[in-house]
Amino acid sequence: NKNDSISPASLSGAIGIYTTNKSWLTAVFSKFYLKEDRWRVLVGGGLGNMNSQFLQSAAVNQFINYQTGATFFKLEVQRKIGNGLYLGGAYLYTEYNNEFETTTQEKVSLNGLGGVFVWDKRDDVYYPRTGHKMVFNYMSYPGFMGNDVVSNQINMQYNVYLPRRNNKDVWALRCYAGFGIGDVAFNNLLVVGGTDLRGYSQGEYRGKQLVAAQTEYRYNFKEKMGLVAFAGLGSIFESDIKANNGKILPSVGVGYRYLAFPKNKMNVGLDLAVGEGDWGVYFRIGESF
Repeated sequence: NKNDSISPASLSGAIGIYTTNKSWLTAVFSKFYLKEDRWRVLVGGGLGNMNSQFLQSAAVNQFINYQTGATFFKLEVQRKIGNGLYLGGAYLYTEYNNEFETTTQEKVSLNGLGGVFVWDKRDDVYYPRTGHKMVFNYMSYPGFMGNDVVSNQINMQYNVYLPRRNNKDVWALRCYAGFGIGDVAFNNLLVVGGTDLRGYSQGEYRGKQLVAAQTEYRYNFKEKMGLVAFAGLGSIFESDIKANNGKILPSVGVGYRYLAFPKNKMNVGLDLAVGEGDWGVYFRIGESF
């Protein structure tokens, strides 16, 4: 509704990824803000084939290569229940075909049903300069939905945004905690890397629980260009690699931003991050959090 001046602009898009290790992913998505932001709807799906690895033994630093063919679909609907408060439900379908270099093959189909609670007091959903956002997400994979692997997952995040330099820059802070409960499928284990924390791409740190905290300074030195600097700490628990449980994992990095979509205040950018014996390069549309 063009007369709706309260809802943020809705967004639809497509993603295509191809990497140097011959991984690929394609997906489509839409995020709708409706009825003066009283309803928020996220829908998306895609498929891909990812080549990765996981650490089997820390004693001899033995990594096992594996290939995952993945298909996924997600629908999430939130309803405003108060000032900045949203309550909703979500459905997530994922199908994994894992093929390990040890010739072991594994096919897992998961149907997840969950709930989400959001407290969103940001001044803008695409590039917040003030406010905060808290998300509590619960996803269950029960047996009655045909799941061979029955488990639950809880994710919590809290982001804070503080204006700096007469509202030109932003100092952002984020805390995250994820908990897998029950017989968590291999592909649903929490892996250090990406949003929490950048700088880990080898798949070495993987477990049922993950906690992380990070800070990022967003320096806008020109009208459409900016730089970011970030640092964080995290750790995993209930990992198959006992030596990794509770290990403090640092992350530091820098990035470049260009304001590609001025109407929505949305940047595109490139981040370079370094972790514990690892590193990564990340292209992104929008901010990391």
